Amino acid sequence: MILEWVAWIQSERFRDELLLFFVAGFGLLVCGALVFGLVYVNYFSLEQKIRDSISDYANHLYDVFDRMYQRRPLNQCFILIIAVTGGFGFLGFVVGILLGPLMGIIFALIFGAVGFKLPRVVMDFIFKKRVEKFDRQLVDALNMMSNAIKSGLSFMQVIQLIERELPNPASQEFAMVLKENRLGVNLNDALLNMVKRIPSEDLFMIMNSVVTLSQQGGDLSEAFETIATTIRERQRVSEKIRTLAQAGITQAVILSSIPLVMLSIMYVIQPDYVLLLFTTTLGIGMLVGMFFLMGLGILWMKKLLTIDI
Repeated sequence: MILEWVAWIQSERFRDELLLFFVAGFGLLVCGALVFGLVYVNYFSLEQKIRDSISDYANHLYDVFDRMYQRRPLNQCFILIIAVTGGFGFLGFVVGILLGPLMGIIFALIFGAVGFKLPRVVMDFIFKKRVEKFDRQLVDALNMMSNAIKSGLSFMQVIQLIERELPNPASQEFAMVLKENRLGVNLNDALLNMVKRIPSEDLFMIMNSVVTLSQQGGDLSEAFETIATTIRERQRVSEKIRTLAQAGITQAVILSSIPLVMLSIMYVIQPDYVLLLFTTTLGIGMLVGMFFLMGLGILWMKKLLTIDI
């Protein structure tokens, strides 16, 4: 055994591997020193940027909660971000550690990045659905406003009627207009504040018409009927385009899921071969390339299927 070790040490292969080890170690040392130097030199600016980024993130969540009348303290928004990021990072580490310590760290970083973005994505999605629901209620609100004005009610009484008759979120938004007006805010300013809370193009058009006609005079009833017709036709066209685009979205989902489905099937049939993708350098590189190309294809299909009206 000793003679074999001595022969191996004296062999050319050992010298090549030792040289490769020293070169790789020296390269890693240099890269680590450069990264450490950059972090050390720019530590305070990096720390400030990270703090500002997380603070802006928490303020965005706070603003979205506030717009949906589910106000949360700012510290709870920070806790939500940290908890979701840490939870997903731990989940990624548990999943990756089954494939090795290095994969545990890589999966923890990937899952942690996904967890960091997740609260914003979810809250923006919920808020977008709220705005879409509000837009669908606008036609009924406009018809109600037009008929109420024709019957002789004042605009303030019309707003009270909408608050009482329509469901949320329209009821909440018009109720807030009434509350602000009772607290001394000018009615036009209260209506414009509602536009700030609900980023809807239809609402912006309606409130601008109301403010303009209230200042210069005009027939609000006729204006509401015209705007209601315009919004109704616009929603009809939007639904038609969304239906036509749904086929493309379905194809995009199927194409994006095929590689993962085939990988799962191959793992069931030949697990030893599939594990090479997660345990070897070449396999990890191929996985990274695959996910990069998949992400590029998804972004490309999303760009093609996103139609602005």
